[in-house]
Amino acid sequence: MQAVSPYSHLLNGRHAALLSVAVLVLATAGCYSGHYQAASLPSELRAEATHGAPNMSLAKLSTMVGGTSKLAPGDLLHVTVLSGLEEEATSKPARVGDNGAINVPLVGAVSVAGLDEQQAAELVRVAAIERGIYRDPQVTVSVAKRAVNQITVLGAVSEPGTHEVPKSASNLVAAIAAAGGFTEEAGTEVEVLRQPRSIFAQAPSKSEDGDVQLAAFTSPPLNAPHSRTERIDLAKLDDAPVDFGVGDQDVVMVHPAEKRVIHVAGLVRQPNQFEMPRDQDLYVLDAVAMAGGESSPVADKVFVIRRLEGQVEPRVIELSMAEAKVNGDANLLLAPGDLVSVEATPLTHVVDTLSQVFRITAGVGGNLLSF
Repeated sequence: MQAVSPYSHLLNGRHAALLSVAVLVLATAGCYSGHYQAASLPSELRAEATHGAPNMSLAKLSTMVGGTSKLAPGDLLHVTVLSGLEEEATSKPARVGDNGAINVPLVGAVSVAGLDEQQAAELVRVAAIERGIYRDPQVTVSVAKRAVNQITVLGAVSEPGTHEVPKSASNLVAAIAAAGGFTEEAGTEVEVLRQPRSIFAQAPSKSEDGDVQLAAFTSPPLNAPHSRTERIDLAKLDDAPVDFGVGDQDVVMVHPAEKRVIHVAGLVRQPNQFEMPRDQDLYVLDAVAMAGGESSPVADKVFVIRRLEGQVEPRVIELSMAEAKVNGDANLLLAPGDLVSVEATPLTHVVDTLSQVFRITAGVGGNLLSF
């Protein structure tokens, strides 16, 4: 014969009262709403969809940078001139000066910076003929050693430090590639600390009398600042022209991506701060799942506290998890900084109390059976 608890009539009476309250709560739940509703949220309060992880491919960025075969100041060249009167060609070393010119024996100064080897050879040939040195020489120009810039690359790159980059290819892509490329933590923003330097301004040209003119160079004015900082967002390259060039002693800082976080609190098993994925959207039901799910079996009401830029007061967005499971518009897209709070309600209090009472009943019944 099964033992009967002497408190069973009291417990049954309490259960009946609590169940009556639960029915009343169910009947009145959801009748009041003093907040924005997720399913009908105004556009200005909606979060922006994630466009995927930023494409930080150096191959893609390199298409936005000029060629790398141009001659630059400091390059050491071999210039060979064959006049046709000599049995062997004469090859002489020539270094490109700070003014962009080389000094060719007998021919004189010729500006070659900014040209490739073939263009430079043709320019030397034209200068030799126009200056009356040779009638129809054959000229070749080849690079013996490229001049380099010392570029310091720091931040979210594989090999931070100072690296040598050819002056003729001294740009952001080459500098980052020399540092081993981006790491997984790299964001889209790059900061460049530029040192004042001479700037190659234009290609060589001919004057009205046919003489070859030197390329023009400019230097920073005496009252110019010693350095300047420029921040480049590689995700917004189409908005404005970008100076990809870097010079000797410049510093490139690749900033890590800013972490995007949300907070989950209330009736969840593991309330905490969570980092949002970089390459996919995050919704309210995802956030609750990240926090271990609801701690109450009837928890349904959720508040999302969202702060808007330039606004002092946050916005409160209300939604139902049950509705969110069947209506995509109610499953709110989250924005960085959102606070997701699974709210306690009269119904959750009732159910939690009932659960506690049932646990007590089971405990008391088990103890009585042991006698």
